[in-house]
Amino acid sequence: MIEDGVTIEPANLSNSNNPEEQNLVKEGERSFEAGDIAKAEELFILAAEECPGNVQALNNLAVVSLTKGDKRAALGHLKSAVEIKPDFLEARYNLAELYILDSKWSKAVKELENILAFKPGDLPTIKRLAQVYVSMGQEEKAKELLSDSDNIAAMKAFINSLWLGIKFYSMAEGLSTKDRLEKLMLAVLKLIDGQDGRSQAFKLVGEDPDDGREIILENLAESFYYQESSDLSGEARAGDPEKPELILTIGDHEDWRIFHDALKAEMRAEGGCLGDFTQTRKVLRQQSELQKYNLDLTLKYFQSNVGPCDCHVLRAVLV
Repeated sequence: MIEDGVTIEPANLSNSNNPEEQNLVKEGERSFEAGDIAKAEELFILAAEECPGNVQALNNLAVVSLTKGDKRAALGHLKSAVEIKPDFLEARYNLAELYILDSKWSKAVKELENILAFKPGDLPTIKRLAQVYVSMGQEEKAKELLSDSDNIAAMKAFINSLWLGIKFYSMAEGLSTKDRLEKLMLAVLKLIDGQDGRSQAFKLVGEDPDDGREIILENLAESFYYQESSDLSGEARAGDPEKPELILTIGDHEDWRIFHDALKAEMRAEGGCLGDFTQTRKVLRQQSELQKYNLDLTLKYFQSNVGPCDCHVLRAVLV
């Protein structure tokens, strides 16, 4: 979850090995996700009191403070976290973002450089540092950073790995087109996730649907699925074979955008995903522009091509 550039990550980044403290942090994160900020703060404070060195609790308290508009408290929590554990990069990322929010460019540069000292060649950090240089009016520094020979060499190695996978699976015998695409995609995602033992410096960067901020997409291989539908045309015959029924398909068209925005608003109002297409059904029934679509067939289409619940529909892109 990202709030104003500060990220809550799973509790396994804490330097505490106490299961009770870890449970407090996890429970606090669940409360935060559910919108119960007061309960989350209470649990994070308790975890920090149980173990003053619990850097994840401090990082999460910074998120809570920033959510409440208290930048000074957020800054204090993050500084404490990196003083206790200098290589706790999540807090350093968040500290850099906090400085960026306040246009404290020099301090942001220092934090991003600290991250690169621990994690050389990390492209998201390099990209963010270049953006800060541009904001400072130092375009030449940004250009120099992005054209650094080490960074270019790492990028070439990454591209070469992808081409090797393409060549291998295109030549593989006894595989259907679907199997080749699926295996290639998994190979690419494992490379990006670092699961194949190679560099983890390269990550896919996406956009948070709520606030438009960039987020690093992780665990891609684990969430990968591939399904084929017999009909993606947007029409299917039900009942009378001479009467086609409209399906709301996923794509770059006005009705999909209306549906997507309405579903997002509905999930916000409900405090999250209710699952099992509960909110999808409500939106399709209530939006006048969408009532022309067959509800049952549209839900079947979503289930076959997207996933089992409203969250997957909300995150869907072009099929």
